[in-house]
Amino acid sequence: MKMKNVIVIAGPTATGKTEVAIKLAKKINGEIISADSRQIYKYLDIGTNKPAKKQLSSVKHYLIDIIEPTENFTAGDFAKLANKKIKEILSKGKTPIVTGGTGLYIKALIDGLIEVPKNPTVRNKLNNYYEKFGLEYLYKKLYKLDRETAKTIDRNNPRRVIRALEIYYSTGKKFSVLKKESADNRNLGSGYNFLIFGLNNPRTNLYKNINRRVDKMIRTGLFKEVRKLIKKYSSQNDILQKTIGYKEIIDSMNNKTTRLEAINLIKQNTRNYAKRQITWFKKDKRILWGNTMNNSLKNILNSIRKSGII
Repeated sequence: MKMKNVIVIAGPTATGKTEVAIKLAKKINGEIISADSRQIYKYLDIGTNKPAKKQLSSVKHYLIDIIEPTENFTAGDFAKLANKKIKEILSKGKTPIVTGGTGLYIKALIDGLIEVPKNPTVRNKLNNYYEKFGLEYLYKKLYKLDRETAKTIDRNNPRRVIRALEIYYSTGKKFSVLKKESADNRNLGSGYNFLIFGLNNPRTNLYKNINRRVDKMIRTGLFKEVRKLIKKYSSQNDILQKTIGYKEIIDSMNNKTTRLEAINLIKQNTRNYAKRQITWFKKDKRILWGNTMNNSLKNILNSIRKSGII
């Protein structure tokens, strides 16, 4: 049985993913599934750069504005919902186009997730070792137990190293083995052929785009949006505090920074986020990259012609 094709358009923020996805959807009779961990929340509109009403009405979009900012939503939740929407889109004879910059969401959908519950007893013991002996001690322990994971993990990130060790001690299996099993199970059960495309720009252009976008957000009322959200959910709301564009403005409203400092921090933090996105996606060798909107669309069309979608 021939596998069904699902197109994925990934990459850092401010690279034109939404525009490319909409143009592509119109050409190949597609519908769009958003893979953005902040656009899923209602009322966070300007600061998350949600597609405009005109864009949303031109092509059917899914997984935007689906939950309250008080609700928890995981990568696993995304994978389940996205799978449901993929089936729904395919049943209509259309092509699913997954687009967004949340790498963990896209990975969860394509490769699956490792379902290992947290083990507080093991975690506390490892945290104590970390406090007493330091990160290098834990990293060396991980290297002895699971060399493959140790070579690929961020060895300077204690949370990652501790979690990998926690998984090993809780399950008796190496993290690298569990990842492979998860990927095998996901790919066997999905029945989808994921065609993954990445959009990126030269760093200078990308940063200019980010700065311009933030300026536009300010002009179109981001401060007003934040005030409304604070009134509705409080300034301590966890999602607002963890979302670029909202936390910085909340701090300025609490007189921790000036308005100008808040705007500059939004730009700086968004640029830093884009760098992290690039690092994440560049690790995935399945991604075919493009660096301008028109060229990217042309490359995607050429590639999917070979797949038989058009």
